[in-house]
Amino acid sequence: MKPLKDVWAELSKPLPAGSGAKHIGPALTPKELYELSYILHRSEFTHLAEGRANAVFSIKEPKDPKVPSGFFRETLLRVPKATPDVTPCDYEDLQDFQEKFVDVHVGRQHIVPQILIQIPQAVADALNFKRDNALRAKGVRGDQSTIQAGYAMLVEDMGPSPDYIALEFKPKWLAQAPMAPKDASRCRTCAREALRNGKLRKRGYKISTPVCPLGLLHENHAVVMSTIDRLAPTWSERDRARLASALRSSGVLERLRDLQESGDSGDALFTRPSDASFGLSMTLRDCSCFVRMPVVDDGNDDEDDKKPPVVIKLADVDKKNWFQKQAYWQQRHDDLVAGGWYHGSESPPVETACVLRLDYCLKRGLEIPPAFRARLKR
Repeated sequence: MKPLKDVWAELSKPLPAGSGAKHIGPALTPKELYELSYILHRSEFTHLAEGRANAVFSIKEPKDPKVPSGFFRETLLRVPKATPDVTPCDYEDLQDFQEKFVDVHVGRQHIVPQILIQIPQAVADALNFKRDNALRAKGVRGDQSTIQAGYAMLVEDMGPSPDYIALEFKPKWLAQAPMAPKDASRCRTCAREALRNGKLRKRGYKISTPVCPLGLLHENHAVVMSTIDRLAPTWSERDRARLASALRSSGVLERLRDLQESGDSGDALFTRPSDASFGLSMTLRDCSCFVRMPVVDDGNDDEDDKKPPVVIKLADVDKKNWFQKQAYWQQRHDDLVAGGWYHGSESPPVETACVLRLDYCLKRGLEIPPAFRARLKR
């Protein structure tokens, strides 16, 4: 069986022209899936991270001459967590949604590929053992969720490696919410983050100024670079410039913004929250963007053309359960409007660096907000 990195390369190619929403066939044959299950059964796992609904593990294949070395390189295992009184995500539905809806509308080449598999009880037991030890080492107590036999996903690993630096960020709302006040001085994301930071500050937590996603698609290159400075503060100036160029040439953020807007025009949040296009918009407002950039030697500009290209893909594109989310989404909108978070009129004020405020200042010749001064003064 071929290494999974070859499968990821195949699944990262654009869909055939005119394929529409037709299913183009499984990534692996039944025989390959059976072989994959056998290899997983004999592999070792390391708990990496988890959220409210899923856990993620790295995989080390068995020492077997029949298994190619590095078979699971650039591959992670994602599994759902079963929690009392909580219905876990149906991975079959999630896979179907990604293949037939997200891949088709966004472009398969822009999405982190994944394969739906089944894990037996023995693998689930091994994962629970590793997870329990990891949580215990972190001091986590009282967690009642478990991993059970059934469907899981193998996904391409977009993390760092010796040859790549990596970045993960949430693009969030790349255009202002259609129901936001017309005279808002904050975008939807900055308003939401200001509300969140206001609550955290009251509880004594240290807060940081959020990154405004509108800056990633701004017409002024200096604003784009100011935003990237804050997204990747530890990266070199050269790598930040490479990131700006890669984002621009990929067109993935423009595609995201267009789909966010087209599926949520007007008052869809209140009048048609179950509409499929609106659901896609909300999925794409909560996805993650992963960047893997080949490492190049400082000062050697010729290496940029010789290295593999920068890889930019979206993940966390799970289908939203609008029955559970509808009331939350609507209440959040009301909270942002009623609390003055769109206008920055909360008391005490919470600092943000919204591009809407910057544009207001630039048009009227006012003082440039601190977060943008370094780039805009060059």
